[in-house]
Amino acid sequence: MMRKTPGIAITLIALGLAVGTVRASVVVSPDNHSTAGRRWLRKPIIISFSPSLASPPANIKSDSDVLGALRRAMQSWANAADVQFLETSTSTETISPPHDGDGVNVITLSPANAAVFRSSDSPGQTRVFYDSGGTIIEADIALNPNAQFSTDGTPGTFDLESAFAHELGHLLGLEHSAIIGATMQPRQAKNGVYGLPATTQRSLSADDQAHARSLYGPQNGSSISGRLTTNVAGRARMIYGAHVFAEDISGRVVAGSISNASGNYRLEGLSPGVYRLFGQSLNGAVAALDIGQAGTYFGLSDTTPDFRSFVGSASTPSQSLNVSGNTANRLSFFVFTKSPALTPRLIGMNAELSTAALPLKPGETFTIYLAGENLDQVTIEGISLSSPLMEIDNTSLKEEDFSTPYPVISFRVTVGAAVQPGDYSIRLRAADGELAYLPGALTIE
Repeated sequence: MMRKTPGIAITLIALGLAVGTVRASVVVSPDNHSTAGRRWLRKPIIISFSPSLASPPANIKSDSDVLGALRRAMQSWANAADVQFLETSTSTETISPPHDGDGVNVITLSPANAAVFRSSDSPGQTRVFYDSGGTIIEADIALNPNAQFSTDGTPGTFDLESAFAHELGHLLGLEHSAIIGATMQPRQAKNGVYGLPATTQRSLSADDQAHARSLYGPQNGSSISGRLTTNVAGRARMIYGAHVFAEDISGRVVAGSISNASGNYRLEGLSPGVYRLFGQSLNGAVAALDIGQAGTYFGLSDTTPDFRSFVGSASTPSQSLNVSGNTANRLSFFVFTKSPALTPRLIGMNAELSTAALPLKPGETFTIYLAGENLDQVTIEGISLSSPLMEIDNTSLKEEDFSTPYPVISFRVTVGAAVQPGDYSIRLRAADGELAYLPGALTIE
């Protein structure tokens, strides 16, 4: 978290991101990292509760509803897709070591897992084991015994239900999302960021739900897939690590995908409707290094080749794509390689900067902060929000004084009373026409 304190140096942690949001979990895959779409075939998935859940250690605030938080998180995923969990108990308190699973899907808070977090400040870790065909056969979850947790929003603690929801997503086979408001985005805020409880990640985003349905069904939606290519020194190149995301007609972010080494992306679980697609390099609030911790994108450190953000559809860049029911739509993009100059990296409110989505309420007015390279070159006319029901005050643009290595701007936004729950984006356009996006940065619960 960065606080607006002029003249005081601000310490950054975890890849230069703000104190108050730290990297969430790492999925440890003991075999080939390249296989996508890994999931459970077993129904139900048997989850073994360790004794530490009923008798939590001292890093869990007393009177926290540990089992309630876990069960609510499990129910969220069961409601999102065709997933069933079966609870059982185990005497096991530690997660299995890499390459040596014991067949027990343990969830544990025990201090006995401290060594797993020796070089990590993440709130949790999920270790997943697969068979040779890519089917998940075991998954263990441990929360960091060196971190503080609560269920009542105590400042400086992680929200327990949000941590469980994120790790259960990994247990189901989901990877990190580049949608800022998603439960599966790589970083979890601590309570007290923006002066508020950090509970928005308890609720699964449309993107989280779409990914869960793509693995487990029901398979009753449409898809958009394609390839991102470019030309380097006269040769065709596939773009690895591009973020492609879709918004519906209301401006709500509904799904996101990151292109693989072959340049392919895929958005699934789309209802019939009109969508706009956007593409960008991973160099913002969610960076390529956050995505490349493990799994399909293990080792990803930069979008390669780099390119500037775009909005595109089947015909021209200014038009939307009409998707009918239960159809597979193909939409590929050719982009020109040019490193982004307009790079929003942090967002904020209540005089603080972070990488956590901003929890906004209908009918209220908020001051929003953005920080990143060349943001001081953006005019108020170059700032827009994906929802037409959120209005920017055209007289409110200001430069702010934060201890950051790049400019910070602020502006006021009034959220209409009729705006629907979901995640919405901030869009920026520089004077030279360059685009930049903060997808899902604004969350309405």
